[in-house]
Amino acid sequence: MESKLTAVTPGQDYFQLGVGWAAKLDFYRNIYNVKTDTRLSVKAVGNGVANDQPALQQAIDRAAADGGGIVYLPAGTYKLLYQHFEYLRMRNRVVIQGAGKGQTIIQFGYETGVSHLGVLWPEITRQAGLADLSLLNIDETGSERLNSSRGQGTEIFLQRVRFDLKRSDWLWLANSDKLVIANTDLSQGVDSRFSYRGPLQLDGCSHFVLRGNTFTYAVDGLNLDKTRDGVFENNVVIRDGSARYPTNTIHHVLIMNFAQNVAVLKNEFKVVNGPAQNGRDGETIISEGGGGDRIDEDAGTVSGATATTLQDQSKTWGSFRRQPVVAIVSGKGMGQWRRITSRSGSTLQLDRAWDVIPGAGSRYAVFNWGARNWLIQGNRLSGNHRGITLYHTSTTQVAIVNNTLLNSGSIDLTPIQQQSDGRQQFMPMYNTQIVGNTVSNTNGANGVFIGVHPVQHAQEKTFGTSVVGLEVRGNTLRAGVPNIPAVVDAEYPEGYLNYLEYHPVAFYQDEQVPAILGSIFENNTAINCNNALYVNSGSYNTLVCNLKLENSPNAIRDDRFDRVSHAAVATVLCVKPSPTPAANKPPQPPSPTVLIAPLTAQVGVPFSGTLVAFTDPEGGTLTYGLSELPGGLSTNTGNRSLSATAFNHIITGTPVKEGTYKLTYSATDEQGATSQVSFDLIVKPAAVAPVVTGNFEGFLDKLECGSIRGWVWDRNKPNTPLTVEFYLETGSPAVTTILGRTEANIYRTDLKTAGKGNGVHAYNFSPPAGLKNGAMVRARVLGSTYLLKGSPKAYQCANARLSAEETMDLSLTVLGNPIMGDALEIEIRGAEDQPVHWQLSDVQGRLVTQHRVERAGAVERQTVLIAGQPAGLLWLRVSTASQAKTVRVLKAN
Repeated sequence: MESKLTAVTPGQDYFQLGVGWAAKLDFYRNIYNVKTDTRLSVKAVGNGVANDQPALQQAIDRAAADGGGIVYLPAGTYKLLYQHFEYLRMRNRVVIQGAGKGQTIIQFGYETGVSHLGVLWPEITRQAGLADLSLLNIDETGSERLNSSRGQGTEIFLQRVRFDLKRSDWLWLANSDKLVIANTDLSQGVDSRFSYRGPLQLDGCSHFVLRGNTFTYAVDGLNLDKTRDGVFENNVVIRDGSARYPTNTIHHVLIMNFAQNVAVLKNEFKVVNGPAQNGRDGETIISEGGGGDRIDEDAGTVSGATATTLQDQSKTWGSFRRQPVVAIVSGKGMGQWRRITSRSGSTLQLDRAWDVIPGAGSRYAVFNWGARNWLIQGNRLSGNHRGITLYHTSTTQVAIVNNTLLNSGSIDLTPIQQQSDGRQQFMPMYNTQIVGNTVSNTNGANGVFIGVHPVQHAQEKTFGTSVVGLEVRGNTLRAGVPNIPAVVDAEYPEGYLNYLEYHPVAFYQDEQVPAILGSIFENNTAINCNNALYVNSGSYNTLVCNLKLENSPNAIRDDRFDRVSHAAVATVLCVKPSPTPAANKPPQPPSPTVLIAPLTAQVGVPFSGTLVAFTDPEGGTLTYGLSELPGGLSTNTGNRSLSATAFNHIITGTPVKEGTYKLTYSATDEQGATSQVSFDLIVKPAAVAPVVTGNFEGFLDKLECGSIRGWVWDRNKPNTPLTVEFYLETGSPAVTTILGRTEANIYRTDLKTAGKGNGVHAYNFSPPAGLKNGAMVRARVLGSTYLLKGSPKAYQCANARLSAEETMDLSLTVLGNPIMGDALEIEIRGAEDQPVHWQLSDVQGRLVTQHRVERAGAVERQTVLIAGQPAGLLWLRVSTASQAKTVRVLKAN
């Protein structure tokens, strides 16, 4: 095996990274709230006006010094100003985490007259990351003095981050190892003062995962050159076609030159505001062989060989720069390749023995793999100028599977052999699979093809075999009507390609050396093609099986070079191609439309209904649509293109209004044919809740800023907590306004002592922010007519300090219970100037997290992060030297 598999000790993946090394981020219980933590001498404000850079950097440094921790930024806007270079310097074992990328916002870019960097990852930052926040560059000028983020690390991540680069340069984390960027929105405009570089620079990274992100950019592309062992999955990549830039600049989308062991899976690549400005570029997924710098490349004739060496007496080799291989490209031993471990003089030392020792006179080539061990699967490309391109590079073990290219160019393999500066250059392609793809030209912007056209430039004789082991199976290609050229560097026909592209300086000299050997074309469909498959004198031993023709008059075009005695050699047809009906059939509606009919929901009750997939007679992908749903309901997919096997269209939510709704459900195929069906969704009125009865006793005690407190219980069910509903009655006739509800499930010793069941009957309700001072609040047992004693009572939101008598009694308030998010806010009173310790445990008594405050304030507020903790009941205990309080906390889904 090429890569070692290492087992790691299991642990909690607190930040939901989905990688083995995530368990090493075991410092998540040590949290520094930048606004409130007493260990921090400088507190952040988070109002978008004050400079919070000193507070944030102090917290980062303190967390690192303490062995690691989370620097937590509550919701707010944090402005960064700094006289030196970097606004934030990351540290080992520190994660900066916010309350959500729509709630915690860090802004920089105010000081464009001095060189600055948004976030620095010092070389080599370890086990660090950013989570649940936004980083916004507010500079609209594109100042060349303002860089966004750069550095290098290992076991670092961005999770659920929004990073708006504006017109500054890229997020630069090149040569990092073990990197995760997930669920992140990265955007960039035209960075004209940074040489039109793209939004992402990850060249040389290894063991990386880029998953679930949205990249929106204007120039260059996503740079992943020389990467290895990585996954690029479920991302949306959006190129802004309205951008304009100098015509001598080059722009692609996903750039992976000299990458190995990578998977590009289930991504969407699209152009908005298009078409984009394109020249001789615009490839969506590309590996290119290095341009003018042909590193380590050479070619020649074998003088001799042993089991693990190769000699060429005409050479005087020195060391190499990368990790080249040598391949036998003609003669005895052709088709083999081996990694070069060293070279000196006229001898290459190899990593393993030859299967067949090359003979003297065989020809060889030395090169670096431009694409090795690739899987490109399940991607959707739309509106791009060019498609999936392997250009003037050497490749092996590349699989291009089940991708959809709609008006996005071709699947284009272009190896090359040529004389360049007096040297033979040779880039082969071995073992390529192109399976199950759909490539369509429906708008006439550019022609399309699938296949290989090795270039033989400015040399009359074929030096060696460029292509071995190409398999093209089960693809569908739809050409334009009429056919138009597919413009790449030159013009190519629409159809399947398997021919030698000879650039003559003289007549071709045939030495019976195949340019392409042993290609298989099986179960492919050609639609609207003048010729389905193109071969010529350089094509040898091509197998063509079950080639389906729709509106395509000719199956194979076989061209013979001038002064050559043969066209393609030994082409085999296992079944004679035959035309099939050309008419496109519209999608077939499902029957039934929904899995459960009739579709019935109820106001206030969570609902879920599954729609059944349409059927496309041609087996293509369909774009689904659904008319506007009633309030409270939505679909899980929206209008997306899906195959039948990937279909999972579900209506979910909680309806808010009764009625009968006529819904229209449609599907459109890639050729624009549409079918639709209608069905009724019946939303019934909310159920009338039964009147709750019992032997109730309870009080509405305290009404003050941020807290309404009291207790209630049922003598008939002494250990069952009740739900209390708070409301206002105003006007005549009275209008009821519901303020909210809470469960009376807080333990109080005095209630237990007084015989009120198990004592777990107190409540603490956080009233809405808009509740006015003096409002007469009422409280009742939910669903009953029982009004708590003391109702109605005036809401008092005065700023007066609690009396000495009140502060002596330790109280613990959970601000919002049950907890709907990943952060728990607590408020402690009655422990001023005392040490306070709190701990959070699950129902089985296992510690979740704990913290100690050395000197509590009069009102001590703390934030407890519970991300990754499953829904359910938790126990929160707060204690001083003389008192303790315990409350139950419910974490909702």
